[in-house]
Amino acid sequence: MKFDQRIAVITGGAGNIGKAIARKFLAQKVTVVLTDLSMDRLRQSAADLGGDSASLLLCEMDVTKLESVQKAARKIFEVCPQVDILDNNAGVWDHPNQKVNAFAETPEEYWEWILAVNLSGTFRVTQAFLPAMIRQRYGRIINLGSIAGEVGLPGHCDYAAAKGGVIMMTKTLAMELAKDNITVNCVSPGMIKPDDTPGIVPNNGTWVGRSGFPSEVAEAIAFFAADDAGFITGVDCPVDGGRTLGPHNCNF
Repeated sequence: MKFDQRIAVITGGAGNIGKAIARKFLAQKVTVVLTDLSMDRLRQSAADLGGDSASLLLCEMDVTKLESVQKAARKIFEVCPQVDILDNNAGVWDHPNQKVNAFAETPEEYWEWILAVNLSGTFRVTQAFLPAMIRQRYGRIINLGSIAGEVGLPGHCDYAAAKGGVIMMTKTLAMELAKDNITVNCVSPGMIKPDDTPGIVPNNGTWVGRSGFPSEVAEAIAFFAADDAGFITGVDCPVDGGRTLGPHNCNF
């Protein structure tokens, strides 16, 4: 994979997948701007990634608030000459009560919150950084979907609807922006462990026979972010160990 002095913005950078993406980009000599809700969380992420680095910048951002997103974008452009890669990684799927809620029992505020983070957050952040990409006639946008957005997830209708929206937003935006030399792709994880720590890994119905690792999601995102992925756009790539292929009830 080639990265020619690229700068990447990652939302949800304090999460497990966000940190894995940052680690992969940093290894490829990409300058990374890590964003999340609080500087405390971001500083902990920076420590987890190996401490201070001139290639790792931190910026507070709440993707549910337009003013916060715009303020963060202004701060980033004050120190970065351009943003080449945008990874819309911020997302939530648990309800505030930490329970599975059947659709008939889902409060409207839960529905609104899940969509505000996952779908509208992707909208807000993309709009904030897209004009600069259009001006420079280069960009790689990678959105985080979910296999829930492909096949549904009982008890999380709001999350499945939000991620389905992210997938369709990806495809439509890919068509709109192809003329501007900007690719837009989506990576949709299945069941992913919190970290890459070896040990017993639950199967979770995958054909591969285990859950995935954050680093495996990061590998897919880095592939779409690379300079030499310019002929790939509008793709939704599941990283799910084959879970969405069909029921794992055969013994070959």
